[in-house]
Amino acid sequence: MAWWDDLWLNEAFATWMAHKVVDDWKPEWRMWQGYEHDRAGALALDALANTHPIYARVRSVAEATENFDAITYEKGAAVVRMLESWLGAAVFRSGVRRYIRRHREGNARAADLWRALEHAAKRAVEPIVSPWVERPGFPLVAAQRVDSEGQAFLLVEQERFFASPRLGAEARAETRPIPLVLRVRPPRGRDRIVRALVEKKRERIALGASADVRWVYANADEASFVRALHDGAILRALGDELGRLAPAERMGLLGHQWAGVRADRAPLADWLELVTRLGDEPEPDVLAAAHGPLAWIVDQAVPALPAELAARFRVNIARVFSPAFTRLGWSAARDESDEKRQRRAALISMLGNLADARDVLDGVESRIGPYLKDRRTLEPNLAGPVVDLAARNGDAARFDAYLRTMEAARTPQERTRFEMALGAFRAPALVERTLALALSDHVPTQDVVPLLCRLLANPRARERTWEFIRERWTALAPRVSAGLASRLVSALPALQKPLYRRQVASFFATHPLPTATRALKQALERFELDADLRARLVPDLRSYLRGD
Repeated sequence: MAWWDDLWLNEAFATWMAHKVVDDWKPEWRMWQGYEHDRAGALALDALANTHPIYARVRSVAEATENFDAITYEKGAAVVRMLESWLGAAVFRSGVRRYIRRHREGNARAADLWRALEHAAKRAVEPIVSPWVERPGFPLVAAQRVDSEGQAFLLVEQERFFASPRLGAEARAETRPIPLVLRVRPPRGRDRIVRALVEKKRERIALGASADVRWVYANADEASFVRALHDGAILRALGDELGRLAPAERMGLLGHQWAGVRADRAPLADWLELVTRLGDEPEPDVLAAAHGPLAWIVDQAVPALPAELAARFRVNIARVFSPAFTRLGWSAARDESDEKRQRRAALISMLGNLADARDVLDGVESRIGPYLKDRRTLEPNLAGPVVDLAARNGDAARFDAYLRTMEAARTPQERTRFEMALGAFRAPALVERTLALALSDHVPTQDVVPLLCRLLANPRARERTWEFIRERWTALAPRVSAGLASRLVSALPALQKPLYRRQVASFFATHPLPTATRALKQALERFELDADLRARLVPDLRSYLRGD
């Protein structure tokens, strides 16, 4: 890059390349499927009013440091992937080779890449991609099937997507060229792929004869950096054949619908009905895509329900996912696939954390003691959820055992696992011990912020952790590195209450973190978004659970 405003030329491209190469080499590792989790984080960040373009002006070291975030890396990589999908892999590769040859041992700007791609593609590239790089945000694509004279069409309408339902039509009134890839499901045979470049606010895309179109998914392979919301008829058809979608598309569908719920553009009941279809879901990544929103509901909405309905919500989660775990059991067969082992771990985490499933929690309790003595007693994929769940109600003796294990760990992974699990203990005295460790040599400087974030995620520790941050800031600040300051600030909306929003704004006004200036604005915005969502979701959740 010629200057830090084109940081994405390094980092977005490197992120895309890492996935591209490894996916070619080891397709069974499902790299792009795993990338969907990172892309989801970038979509959530870019839906805020306080986002920034991939290309961002840089006038200071602090501004440069702020740009090492999900927009530069994950959104940037998604736009590179979208561009490759639109141009075709061979043309894209040819253009990139030309770009690298021309600028090797030198510096470049984004315009240099566009020129190289245009030479290879023999078509204009910069007008298509520049809005994605130079403007913040991304489109919402509202998709509706229409049939006319025996032909099926997808009517798509675009606007800028915001997480907040309060922003009016003027803020949303934006169009940009969208390279869109559709998956069309016929009544029989293989799915068809339809490619289109959507440039207007509203366009019709031809799908073929009506009789040959069972349903359509508006973002095949999640190739475009958009939120795709399907109308009720399409959504029901997709739900009936969820397994026909690729795993990344199932993850995308869950993410798009949940984003629609958050933005008051989709009903909560529709999203919950999709979750009920996941009982036999074979892909752990898809389960993880459902876990995040369910965890938000359990943490922020369920506590406001009457006890009977709160218990019913947990029972509903167990009813969906327990049968699959019962079939899998705790033990892995010798020749069992990695996918099945990871699925077991995902189900344990969901049932233990979200449903408080007694059989899972009892299984954790019976296994943590032997595992602390001999790591061979537990299938390796289960170590993470078992160690975390065992910490929730752990006593001082277990805390001491975790601390000893952490300090005697033979691998960095094992050390990190037990160190971060200290943030999951809930007893007040043990929360105090963990906070004290954050100021000690027991916790390396680079681990202080991740440990505090774990404590802020802990419903029994978050308020005391915020109090500790304010009380001990003089001692703590030197242990909060410039590169991780934004991560600490970004974790603070877990505090939820308006009182804490005011405190966060006031505290960092007098204790500024230059590399987290944007992160603070985003955190304050997320406080408000979560408060609005809780106000809307609790009545909807109550009605859903009562069957109204």
